[in-house]
Amino acid sequence: MAQQRVEIEISDEGDYRVLRPQGDLDVYTVGSLRDALGQMISDKTPKIVVDLDGVPFMDSSGLGALMGGVRRMREIGGDLAVACTREQHLKLFTITGFGEGVSIAPTVEEAAKGFRL
Repeated sequence: MAQQRVEIEISDEGDYRVLRPQGDLDVYTVGSLRDALGQMISDKTPKIVVDLDGVPFMDSSGLGALMGGVRRMREIGGDLAVACTREQHLKLFTITGFGEGVSIAPTVEEAAKGFRL
């Protein structure tokens, strides 16, 4: 089966970039998110906010891609924050402890205030 894609919109917001996936983030589509994060890391983008409001469903592979993105960003001296208002994603972050070391806020602007740089 060919890998499905999730549409990803990227925008510059001053000193950080916003990555907005549109669609379900699961084992079939998560490669798109990993590729986009990998490209930003290669470009030495210091700060990234991932806006999950366009993602109705995310499974553990989506969470894994976010966790990997945070780790890789911090390895290059950057950081990754998450903008999210979707209750099921917020529950997943709480259950897994992902939210403990990562800025998660309802808006992109609020998430960006939490960068650990």
